[in-house]
Amino acid sequence: MPAALCTGSAMQLQRRSPVTAAAPAAAAQRLVAPAAAAAPQHAASLRCSLRSTFPGGASISSVAALRTSAGRRSLHVAGAVGPNEKRAQIQQQRLDSLSKIDVLFDEELKALDTNLVKELVADDFKEQDRKKLRVVFDFDRWQRHRSSSRYLRHMTGLFTSRTLKWMGAPLVCTLSVATAVGIYYTAAEMGMVPDIPDIKTNAVFGLTSFALANLLVLTTNTAYQRFDEARKMWGLIVNRSRDMTRQGLAYIPEDQPELQEMFCRWVVAYSRSLMCHLRAGENLERELLGKLPESELRALLTATHRPNFTNQVIAQILKRADLPGAEVKPWDSTANVKASAFVRMDEHLTVFADVTGGCERILRTPVPLMYSRHTSRMLTIWLSFLPFSLWDACHWWTVPVTGLVAYLLLGIKEIGLTVEEPFSILPLEKICDTIESNVWELHSTHSAQGAAASRRRSAATRDATQSMDAEDLVSIAAAVDAGAMPAPAQ
Repeated sequence: MPAALCTGSAMQLQRRSPVTAAAPAAAAQRLVAPAAAAAPQHAASLRCSLRSTFPGGASISSVAALRTSAGRRSLHVAGAVGPNEKRAQIQQQRLDSLSKIDVLFDEELKALDTNLVKELVADDFKEQDRKKLRVVFDFDRWQRHRSSSRYLRHMTGLFTSRTLKWMGAPLVCTLSVATAVGIYYTAAEMGMVPDIPDIKTNAVFGLTSFALANLLVLTTNTAYQRFDEARKMWGLIVNRSRDMTRQGLAYIPEDQPELQEMFCRWVVAYSRSLMCHLRAGENLERELLGKLPESELRALLTATHRPNFTNQVIAQILKRADLPGAEVKPWDSTANVKASAFVRMDEHLTVFADVTGGCERILRTPVPLMYSRHTSRMLTIWLSFLPFSLWDACHWWTVPVTGLVAYLLLGIKEIGLTVEEPFSILPLEKICDTIESNVWELHSTHSAQGAAASRRRSAATRDATQSMDAEDLVSIAAAVDAGAMPAPAQ
């Protein structure tokens, strides 16, 4: 009965004129609420009646009267869903939407990383190309470097230079901006687009050029200081390795040749381990394969800080060698001389530790990032507005002129960033090879000198014994002839 009443009432509402159908709120409310409260099983018929439309085409669910609190309560009853459940459903839908958006953005960022970083910026190629900067100069290279033909050689190699390749993406962006500015100015002259307001950019460029130059000079000079300091530290390693090997071979007793050889091995291992410690992707096992016995190499590879481990091993070798001065008696008149041997060897290890810490400081502490970021931003903005300043004087020559200026300024910035981290461009392999050859040359020279000295001592002892025997025989014979010696007993 309630369902039929509701359906019949709805049909009566449909037969009303448009004028009377303009106020259906009270009738609809009176029909829906009692029916839903009295018979919940007729919810389906209620929903059907509520979907019935008026002659004007509007549905009852869209009428403003059903937006009241009573109408919302009746709809909740009809759908058999409470307010808490509905709120939970809405929140879950929002979370699902946000998760879908996050997934979408993650996919976009992954695509951006793959396409821009690897293809456009080509950082992988840039990092691999740094290895080609590890150049060691000899007499021929210095002569070629000083040659007057260097100007022609450098200009002909402009388009194949590493700096130009590394700046490919920023240069393309700068040229694109200059081209877009030229197209807009040309269209404005033809009346196709509004004119750009006449902005006096020359004064702005004059005020900001000195600040940009100071930033570029500051970052470049600071980067070169780091490069120079790193090279000096490695030069100190070369000098100390030579001096330490010379002193160690002189102080370690000659009757311990196995300790002398072990000492030389670990002096060589220090430079190799420090090189691999300062570079990414280096393989210390490959570097020291055949240079250390398998047991020693395995012990080194298991160490956490390998340069420190090599210093500790060298210290233990010196301790085992029982260097002169390790134990000095207070009343010994040569105490200072003997103690200096052990102290000097320990000073070399202290220098090695200082160099290791200095190299780690350079590697882990860049030039303050604020300088690099602000310089990049200022340089980008400066180059982006440069075409507006050049168009009146250069017209379409603005594009190549902007590209040339961008190459010069971006090149200074790129050079500073290249030398800021010096260990990937310094020829550390050649330096380690030099240390290794010098150490083993000193060892072979010392061994040869030791063998020669041993032979000379043996020969001198033999000759002295023979000479003493002849002299004794002559003196005895003379004494017997003179009667100074008693005749042997009969």
